[in-house]
Amino acid sequence: METTRVKDRMSGPAGKEIDLRKLVITLKKKLWLIVLMTITCTVLGFLYNSQSEPDIYSSSSRIIISTTNDMMSTVKALVKEPIVLKEVIKQLDLTVPIGQLRSQIQVSSVDSSLITVISVFDSNPQRAADISNAVVDVFKKVAADTLEVRNIRLLTSAEPNANPINEKSNTVVYIAFIVGLILSVSLTFLLESLDESIRNEQDVEILLDITVLGQVSKIRRRHTSGSAKKIKPGLIRSETIGS
Repeated sequence: METTRVKDRMSGPAGKEIDLRKLVITLKKKLWLIVLMTITCTVLGFLYNSQSEPDIYSSSSRIIISTTNDMMSTVKALVKEPIVLKEVIKQLDLTVPIGQLRSQIQVSSVDSSLITVISVFDSNPQRAADISNAVVDVFKKVAADTLEVRNIRLLTSAEPNANPINEKSNTVVYIAFIVGLILSVSLTFLLESLDESIRNEQDVEILLDITVLGQVSKIRRRHTSGSAKKIKPGLIRSETIGS
């Protein structure tokens, strides 16, 4: 029954469509709420986006591995094994554990070909290039000693890249603004639908099932006091004696 009442209030007594003028009035009444929520969400998005994070740089080496298809996956997996990473840490005098260094290395193929890309991600662009080149050198020796795979050739050495891969954008701020605007407008209409107060003659007709014939305008105190001052006391006494 409550749902029907809300629907009737929005549609009107004759089942008419939603009045756009009423929607605009509703938005104007809660404009402060819409502005406040939108600004709050935008500021939170800006603060989240401006959090200080270290720049991450990527550097890649390209090699070609000539081996059988059965051995290819095993040879590639050898790149991130401790036997290779320990030697890389020793050569470059790194202070990171093996697990962290493994997470910084990515091995991928180029279009299912024999070309393999060894990428390293680090907060220092020069160190990323040094690690990538060192991994290739150690990997070639270990692959030859353990798997007897000697057909590994270097195509391109890694070079420092001055452009970080995690460059910040304002996308988060824009999304926060849109979300805040949608939430504030939705909350405005929700509060309006939950408001059970009688605001106009249409609400009276819907709730009491009667027809309103007219309405009395609001009389302000200054109007009544002004009218009383215009009546002279002598006129009132003469009317009383005459009667």
